[in-house]
Order: sequence, then structure tokens, then C-alpha cells
Amino acid sequence: MNSNMCAAAVLGFIALSAVVPAMANLEPGEPVVRVTAADGPIDGQVDATMVVPAPAQAVYSALTECARAPDVFPSLKSCRVIEADPGRAWDIREHKVASWASFLPDMRTVFRSEYVPNRSISFRLLSGDLQYLDGAWRLEPVKGGTRVTYEARVGFHALVPSFLVRQSLAGDVPKFMAAIRDESVRRAPRFASGKT
Repeated sequence: MNSNMCAAAVLGFIALSAVVPAMANLEPGEPVVRVTAADGPIDGQVDATMVVPAPAQAVYSALTECARAPDVFPSLKSCRVIEADPGRAWDIREHKVASWASFLPDMRTVFRSEYVPNRSISFRLLSGDLQYLDGAWRLEPVKGGTRVTYEARVGFHALVPSFLVRQSLAGDVPKFMAAIRDESVRRAPRFASGKT
């Protein structure tokens, strides 16, 4: 996400009372997304989850492979690793993302991610066209695959009304969750056979 996390199964606003039971009783492959208002520089808070019918290693691979990220994430134009820890505990990446509105320019973000292999990825904005971005991916093995949880807080510099930002997130997040699911399923046989 990433910017793709920042940028259609769920549109508009979803009532918390409907989302919490759905998150507790997920069917494999179906993302559940909630986008809510937040305070300060944050235009929208995203909470999303799904069960991916693939092992955590496949999901982690789909989330972290920068070279193929534009093939996985809708609207991501490029991913470049600027700096990386030799032990792969963290890196700094630049994402260029197609704008979600035709009248706005494409966006650039530079963010630092910290990794716990096959378990979690946390990220925070360092610079770029957003005012605020932080969040995390969490992976948990469950019956039928891997429970993938995504949370992010997003704020724009531009004078775009917060409700439009939230509406865009509500449309985009289910798409990239589905893209991650599909890519993870494609990669699953490699990890099931012990290849990496």
C-alpha cells in the first residue's frame, strides 16, 4: 500500500454494527472494509480484513515484492527501494500512484516499512504528496488460509474535502485487497511445495 494504500465491493460508509460481525465471521476471499472519519491531519481511517486462501508466506511475498508491485496494486505506477537494511528488517520505498481524480496530478510518497517476515508490515510516511500516512498489515494463519488485516490513517495536503477522500478510499481499498488475494493465490503453489 500502499499509496494504493493511500489512494468495488464496498462504497460509501459502512455502519460499524454491520462490519464488526462480518469481520468476525469472514468467508475465505471476501474483504470487509470500513472507512471512518478521524481527527487532526487525518482525512480517513481504514480498517480492512479478509481471509486469503493461501499461506502467510505467499501473502507476505505479494505485499513486499517491490519489482512486481505495480502488477499487484491497482493504480500503482512504480515502486522503488531507496534504502534497505541488509537483514531485511526495514526499507524505505518510493511509490508513484495514479491520481484517484482526473483533475489531480499523480502522487508520490516515500515511506519507511518495518518487517516481521510472514507476520506483519508497519509503515509510516517520510515525505511526498500526502500530509499523513501510517498503518500496518498483519497476517495470521487461520483455517482456510491467512487472515489479512490492514489498517491505515491517511491525510491529504490538497484542499480536497475529507468526505471525498474517504469515499475514494472506500472504493479503492477493496480493489487492492482483492488484488492481493488474487496474487497470493497465484503464488501459493510455490510456497506449498517448499520453494521460495
